[in-house]
Amino acid sequence: MKKSLKKILFAILTVFAVCFVVACGNKEDTKINKEEVLKKSVETINNIKSGNKLVNTIMEVKGGVTVEYIIDTSIITEPFSMKLTMEQKGQDTKVTTFIKDGIMYISNPADNSWQKQEASPEVIEQFKYSLDTSTEIYNTLKDHLDKVDIKEKDGDYVISVPKNSDFIKESLKEQMNYLVGQRPDFNPDNVTLEYIIDKETYFPKALSLSFETKIDEQDVKVTTTNSLSNINSVGEIIVPEEALNSSN
Repeated sequence: MKKSLKKILFAILTVFAVCFVVACGNKEDTKINKEEVLKKSVETINNIKSGNKLVNTIMEVKGGVTVEYIIDTSIITEPFSMKLTMEQKGQDTKVTTFIKDGIMYISNPADNSWQKQEASPEVIEQFKYSLDTSTEIYNTLKDHLDKVDIKEKDGDYVISVPKNSDFIKESLKEQMNYLVGQRPDFNPDNVTLEYIIDKETYFPKALSLSFETKIDEQDVKVTTTNSLSNINSVGEIIVPEEALNSSN
């Protein structure tokens, strides 16, 4: 796979997180105040002290390979600690990262060794922010609420955007350009977006994104799913002895 394709995939992994293709058939509930639901979800972020975040991203190259990455993260915000595993499905290349007491520990699957280094405040803040999907979604949708659908389903609010909405396509392009540099050839198509909020707590539960595009003259479909669970119930994150004792 070309480096640029890998770069795009990594950018998607670090930003959007998405899950199920938008379902059809259920009409919007016009009695639900969209802006109020979104605002309340943003307000809950200050109440999230820990959580597990699972991101699954699949990139299918037409006539070529399909690559799937899984990122599983556990985070406690104060005092900050984290465990993150990243792996490519079908490959024996799982990388594990811990952050605790201001130190970052990264595994090397090639020789089962560990490297450790100081975790900067900026890095820690970025990981803390990864538990907050609500603010980004609110900022994306707030000026386009007339194009946003909302319904109740199984005790959740399900927020979706009509397929291929221009403002979602532009937001996606802006995010990708910010992460990997200007790419005038990046034009997402058949974009779907769905966001799920717990009706009782207003905690975010899942964010889903799917789109098709052309990268380096290859047709690519990307589906990324992001779910948040175990909110405020993450137990102590323990760094293994071999990582603590590493001299690298």
